[in-house]
Amino acid sequence: MKILILSLFCLLSCLTWAQTKNTSTEVRDYREVDGKIILDLVVNGEVAGFVLDLAGHTAILPEYVERLKIDENIPGEFKYNEFLYKKVPVVKSVLIGTMAFGNNVFGNGVSAFVLGDESYLRELGVAGIVGGAMFRNVVLTIDRRRKKITTSIPYRPSYMKLDYRTDMEVLPGSTVVCPVTINGTVYSLLFDTWNDGMISMTAEDFARIDGTDGGVAFVMNGYGKSVKITKTKTAVVCDFVKDQLGSVVVAENKELPRSVLGSGILEKGIISIDYQKQKIYFQSFDLVEVKDDVVGDVTSSVVPGKLNPITREYFLEHIYDYRKDKEFVFKGDKPVVIDFWATWCGPCMRLIPEMEKMAEKYKDQVLFLKVNADKEKELCSMFNVVALPTLFFIPVGGKPIIETGATPEKYEQIIREQLLKK
Repeated sequence: MKILILSLFCLLSCLTWAQTKNTSTEVRDYREVDGKIILDLVVNGEVAGFVLDLAGHTAILPEYVERLKIDENIPGEFKYNEFLYKKVPVVKSVLIGTMAFGNNVFGNGVSAFVLGDESYLRELGVAGIVGGAMFRNVVLTIDRRRKKITTSIPYRPSYMKLDYRTDMEVLPGSTVVCPVTINGTVYSLLFDTWNDGMISMTAEDFARIDGTDGGVAFVMNGYGKSVKITKTKTAVVCDFVKDQLGSVVVAENKELPRSVLGSGILEKGIISIDYQKQKIYFQSFDLVEVKDDVVGDVTSSVVPGKLNPITREYFLEHIYDYRKDKEFVFKGDKPVVIDFWATWCGPCMRLIPEMEKMAEKYKDQVLFLKVNADKEKELCSMFNVVALPTLFFIPVGGKPIIETGATPEKYEQIIREQLLKK
C-alpha cells in the first residue's frame, strides 16, 4: 500500500511538472536608441526595425509600405480608425502579409496603420511601431538590464516568481492596464513602453496627487520627441505589484487620454505580461538568478547521408544570415537541399522517403536538410514560404533555386544538373 501511494505521489509530481513547463521559449536581444526599445522583425521577407509600444498599435512609415512589399490597396481590419490611447495622425490602414519576431510571435494578415509625417521615427532609423497585439498569444518578458526580450508559451519564464504578480486588464488593441498605488491610492495606468518617464498623468489624475514640486521632467506626445515640463510632483510612496519603489516623480501631461506607467519602470526590474491569463509580473533584477530556460533552441547536428532537421539558428549560422546581409550569401562549401515541410501536409509526407533516398545516394556531395514550417515561422516569413512542400536547392556560391510540390524525379534532375554541374 505504501509503495502504491509513493508511486501515485511521484506520478502526480511528474504531471504537475509537465503542466508548468513551457512548450516554447525564445530569448532575443533588443537594442535601444534614445531610450526606445527596438526589435528587428521579419516583414514579408524583409528585416526591419520597429519601436515596441505596448500602448500603441502596429504602424508603418509611408515610405516603408513599398519597401516592405505591402499592398497599399488592401485595408487593415481594425475596428477603429485611429490610435485609441494616444494622439497620432494616420493616413490609412493596410494589411501586412506576414510579420514575425522569432517563431513564437508571428502573424498572417496583420493590420497596421500608415503614419503621417513622423520625423522623429525616421531619426530613430525604424520602419514603424509594433504594438501589443502582436504579443497577445505569448507571455512577454522584458529585461532591460540584459537587453533581452523573452517570449514564452504558455507560462512565464521559470525565474519570474509566482507570488510577484497582480491582475491586469487587457483593453481593445491588446493594451495593458495595471494597478499602481501612489500615496495609498490605487490608479489604473496604461503600460506605455514608448513613454520614457516613470509616471505621466492626465490633468484630472494629477490633481489628485499629493506631493512637493518634482522639478523638471519630460513627457511624450504622440511619436514626437520628448518635451520638457515643470508641472510635476514627488509622490512619497509608490508601490507596483510587490515592489516598493519609494518616492517617484509624477508628471502632468494634458495631452494624454489616460494616465500611463512609462518605460522608467524597466529600470527597476523585470516585467512579464501574460495576456491570456491577464496577469502582470514584476520583480527586482536581483531577486533571483536569471537563467533562460530556452525550449527548442538547440543548434542542429547535421549528418551526411541523412535528411537532417534544422532550426533557424542553424540556418543563420551555416546557410545565410539575413540579419547581416541584404543579398543572399551562402556560407557553405557543399551544395544544400532544404525541404520545408509539415506533418499535416500529405505531399510533404510522401516526399520525405524519396528525399531520404536521395540524401543517402548523394551523401558525399550534397547536404540534405528539412525545416518544420509549423515551428520555424520566421524562416517561412523571411522566404515567403506559403505552399508546402517548398524546396531550396542551393549551389556553392549561388542563390537558391526554389521549387514547390512533391516531384522527386524533377528534384533529382536539379541536383545533377544545377548543384553538381562542373
